[in-house]
Amino acid sequence: MPKRPATKTPSNVAKRSHVAVMLDLKLDIVKRREHGEGTSVIRCVHSLAPSMVHSIVKNADKIKEMAGSAAPLTGFRDAGMESMERMLSTWIDD
Repeated sequence: MPKRPATKTPSNVAKRSHVAVMLDLKLDIVKRREHGEGTSVIRCVHSLAPSMVHSIVKNADKIKEMAGSAAPLTGFRDAGMESMERMLSTWIDD
């Protein structure tokens, strides 16, 4: 029996690109869903596919767990290090 011919996508149709959703956006989606907003409203607000919103809501427990253990992206330098860098840049500039 012959195989089915492979279907080709037309060259003028653009492929969908991969969308990476950040943790804060996922948390916002989970929070909105818990407050009673509908999935269609959430997906329109964030311009996401319905399946992505559903999968985020389905994995809400894992997302909340990740948010609790996630380290903040911003770091703080102490005052001593800042003054040392300022003096060093003054010394190099002169």
